Amino acid sequence: MAVEYFIKEATLSDMEDIFHLSNDSLVRKNSRNTDLIQWVDHVKWFSSRIRSSDPYYVVREITGQLIAQVRFDSGDKNIISISIKAEYRGKGLSVPIILNCTKKSKLNNILAYIKKDNIASQKAFSKAGYNFISEDPEYKIYKFINDFVYVIAEMSANHCGNKSLAKDIISAAKESGANAIKIQTYKPDTMTIDCKSDLFTVKGGTLWDNKYLYDLYAEAFTPWEWQADLKDYADSIGIDFFSTPFDTTAVDFLEKLKVKKYKIASFEAIDYPFVKYVASCQKPMIISTGISSFDEIQDVINLCKSVGNNDITLLKCTSAYPAKLEDMNLSTITDMYEKFGSQGVKIGLSDHTLGIEAPIIAVSLGATVIEKHFTLDRSLGGADAAFSLNVDEFSSMVKSIRNAEKLLGKTDYSVNVNNRIFARSLFVVKDINKGEVLTEENIRSIRPGYGLHPKNYNLVIGKKASKFLARGKPLEQSDFY
Repeated sequence: MAVEYFIKEATLSDMEDIFHLSNDSLVRKNSRNTDLIQWVDHVKWFSSRIRSSDPYYVVREITGQLIAQVRFDSGDKNIISISIKAEYRGKGLSVPIILNCTKKSKLNNILAYIKKDNIASQKAFSKAGYNFISEDPEYKIYKFINDFVYVIAEMSANHCGNKSLAKDIISAAKESGANAIKIQTYKPDTMTIDCKSDLFTVKGGTLWDNKYLYDLYAEAFTPWEWQADLKDYADSIGIDFFSTPFDTTAVDFLEKLKVKKYKIASFEAIDYPFVKYVASCQKPMIISTGISSFDEIQDVINLCKSVGNNDITLLKCTSAYPAKLEDMNLSTITDMYEKFGSQGVKIGLSDHTLGIEAPIIAVSLGATVIEKHFTLDRSLGGADAAFSLNVDEFSSMVKSIRNAEKLLGKTDYSVNVNNRIFARSLFVVKDINKGEVLTEENIRSIRPGYGLHPKNYNLVIGKKASKFLARGKPLEQSDFY
């Protein structure tokens, strides 16, 4: 049964309509009829999520008849649940509904917990692109990695010590199309010591030359007392919020905030005990590789996996602020895929150039995460403002990335049937009497494409017409013998 349907984000009214269905579908059974599922339990759960900002969709026929509901519990993990109305089950709708809602959710690393004896659901999720990853005594667990590019707006020090400005940056990042806003969690004393010697002075042609490290971090850090409020604000407007911790106390603090992922900065990626500590939190790890050697990159992958954390994204990074185009070497992304992608590692780019070209090229090379510094206006100042994109530039970058995604599409050798009619095919170009021989004078390969494939030309020449063939007739198999 083919049903024309559409998917929409659920409103309060939609949810109430769904709850009323409990009267006609109190009990559902799985494919083996061994595990009873109470619809009323679903209703209770949906009731608790009415005010949640988590993605939640209803699937309806064009006529308005409800087909299914799909919810995503984006708590510590992104978990999908689907309920299809009884009369629509077994009609081949599960796979397209799962896939379309999953794509529409724009969530990454989505998990599906499926009862071990529910073979039908396991097959449906597998066909929809979910891959089996593990199991527990009760469930088989499948995972979906969305193939869209995850765009991170890095606030860093661009809040200029103003909490209100920080919230404005979060809001602007959301409006500019970012998937996430990222901050940094440290204090001057967790980064370095207050020592006014030459060893602790910034030099080397940077934006911060001749500043003492301690003073620079005191100027640039994001106060810890802001961060819970900033996360709540980001959650309320629907943009992911996470941070780069710089020591274990920052990790412990962020764990209490229940951030969903962690970024490891280039200069901390070689601090193996620290990386292992962060990875042990079992959150997705995004790791910049700006100063890491090949062997060190492999080391941190192994460290994460040694504590059971396999959700790793490596960011190609040039640790210069700003970075010169000729120093970016984006071809490394391709090599990183070859060397590390086979280990289940994703690849992205942390970009410090002044424009938007590098992220677009990185996406064309397969990058699935883009991180870029973001500010409302460079004239506001801030330690990182000089190499940050403003609102218009960031919006332009996101739009270009999304266009690049569309252009890249997928591997597809299928034929555009509609345009096939404009291709060449074999036609009768002179009247041919029954029994007359088909020759180069009366059969040609011409446009349009309604006749036999041109590959048959040499096989056709020399055959005899089985009937009268008029000029302009597409040649068919039954026209000759």
